[in-house]
Amino acid sequence: MITAEATGPLVVEVIDDGPGIPATERERVFGRFVRLDPSRGQPAASSGLGLAIAREIAAAHGATVVLTEAEGGGTRAVVTFPRVRLR
Repeated sequence: MITAEATGPLVVEVIDDGPGIPATERERVFGRFVRLDPSRGQPAASSGLGLAIAREIAAAHGATVVLTEAEGGGTRAVVTFPRVRLR
């Protein structure tokens, strides 16, 4: 879901219905090559770089990325971009 008002930040939310990420691991998963417990069914091809890259790209644009628990389980990623006034 993407929300934007005439003023205020642009917010992008991505919600999945997977097993979720434990609260104690939500910051750690932004590290490079971090993969959670392999018994969670992650494909062997996963390198653990996706969230690290996403956060770095967001930061380069002045945005933040935060992970929370989605309603009903799963993970909710919220990317918040500051409002930029164009001339």
